[in-house]
Amino acid sequence: MSTLSRNKEYLLWLFVFGIPLVFGLLPLDMAPKMQYFLAIALWGVLAWMTSIVPAGVVGAVLPSLFFFSGAAPAELAYAPWFNSLIWGTISILLIGYATDKTGIAKRMAYSIILRFDCNLKGLVWAFMGAGVVMAFVIIDPMARAMIFTTIALGIVRALDIPLKSRESTALGLAAFFAMSGPGLMLYTSGNGIYINSVYRNVAGNIDYFQWLLGNILPSLAWMLISVLIVLKFFRLDNSRCLDARESLLAQKAALGPMNRQEWTTLIVLLVLVADYILAPMFDLDPFLLSALPMALLFLPSVGVLEANDFEEANLKILFVMTGAMSIGSVAGAVGLVDILIQSSEPIMGRGPIVMTIATFILAVVANFALTPLAIVFTLTEAITEMALAFGYNPLPIAYALCFGTDVYVFPYEYAILLMCTGFGLMDNKMLIKALCLRTIGAFAILFLVSVPYWYLLGLFA
Repeated sequence: MSTLSRNKEYLLWLFVFGIPLVFGLLPLDMAPKMQYFLAIALWGVLAWMTSIVPAGVVGAVLPSLFFFSGAAPAELAYAPWFNSLIWGTISILLIGYATDKTGIAKRMAYSIILRFDCNLKGLVWAFMGAGVVMAFVIIDPMARAMIFTTIALGIVRALDIPLKSRESTALGLAAFFAMSGPGLMLYTSGNGIYINSVYRNVAGNIDYFQWLLGNILPSLAWMLISVLIVLKFFRLDNSRCLDARESLLAQKAALGPMNRQEWTTLIVLLVLVADYILAPMFDLDPFLLSALPMALLFLPSVGVLEANDFEEANLKILFVMTGAMSIGSVAGAVGLVDILIQSSEPIMGRGPIVMTIATFILAVVANFALTPLAIVFTLTEAITEMALAFGYNPLPIAYALCFGTDVYVFPYEYAILLMCTGFGLMDNKMLIKALCLRTIGAFAILFLVSVPYWYLLGLFA
C-alpha cells in the first residue's frame, strides 16, 4: 500500500471514529442517553457508509455499545435477537442457497425465458417475465439475482458479446431489474416482509393480499419503466441480430431431468410461500413456522444441503439486520421518535399525501448512506408511529418507504446490485446513467401512479 493510500485510510478511520466520539463528549443540552445513542448510531451509519469495518461486525457491535454506554437496557439493546424475523431470515437464506445448489431456480428461469423471443430485445422482456413468476416462489432476492445474472453471463459468453459492451451491460441490468422490480409487488420476495415485521408491532399485520393489492399497479409500472429504460437507453432496437435460443436450450438440457433434490427443494419452497400467505390469517407467526421444514433439507436421505452449506449461506447479513433493528428500537426508547414527530410536524403534519411523498424522498436519499435493510429497520417504526400520531393511515406511507428503498443511483447502495456488477457484465458509466434515468422514472411513478392509485383505494381517507 502506498503512503498516500495509507494516509487516506488513516483519515477515513479518524473520520468514522473521531466524529462520533467528539459528538458523544460535547457538552450538549440533551439527556446523556440521547447523546450516547446518537453518537453510537452515527458511528454505525458512518461505518456502514465507508465499509471501513465489515458491515456484519458493525451490526454485531451496536447492541453492546448501546448497553454498555447506558443508552438502553440489555433487554432492549439485544431485543432484535429475540425477534422471530431473524429465524425466518435464516430459513430464507438457506432455501435460497438450496435453490441455487440444486439448480431448480435456474431450471424454472430457463423454462420461462424460452417462451419469449431470444434476441436481445426479447431477452430483456424475458428476464422481467421470469422475474415476475419466480418472485412468487423464490423468496430470497439474492438467489433470484444470482440465477438471472448467471444466465445473462452465459448468454454473453455463448454469443461472443464483449463484456462491458452496450449489449452486455443491458443484459446484466435486465437481470438485476428482474429481481428488483417484482419484489416491490410481493412482500415475500422484497423488503416488504421486513417492513411488515416491524410495522405489525405498531399498527397491526399487513397480510399478503393486502400488500399485493396496494403495490401491484406501482410495481407493474416500475417493471415497465425499467424494461423501457434498458431497451431505449441501450438502443437495443438497433443492436446486432443475435439469438440465444440454441444456447439456452443447451444449458437447460445440461441440467438433465429433475432429480429428488430438486423436487424436495421445490416442495419446501411452496410450503414456505404458503406459510407466509396463510399464517397471518390464523394469527400465527410465519417466521417461526418457516424454520420447521429447513431440517428436511439436511437429512442424509434427501441430500439437498450438508453441514458445511450452513457456513456457505450468507448468514452474516443477520448481524447487519440486528444492528439496524437495534438502532430503531433504542431510538424510540430514548425519545428520539417523539422529537422527530414534533420537529417534522410542519411538513409531515400537512396531510397523509405529503407525508407519503416525504417518506419516499427520505428513503431515496437515505439509500446513499444506508443499506435498504438498515433503512427499513431504522425508519419503519418511527414513520409508522408518526403517521398514527398525526391520525393518518400508515399503509401508503409504509408502501412509499418500501418503494424508496428500491431506487438506486450507484451500485454501492445495494449489496445485490454490487454483486451483479462483480460478474463483469456491466460498464459502470452506462450503468449509473441508466439508474439515474430509472430514479427520475421512480418519481414519475410516485406522482402519476402510486399516489393516485392509493387515493382511489381509499388509503388517504
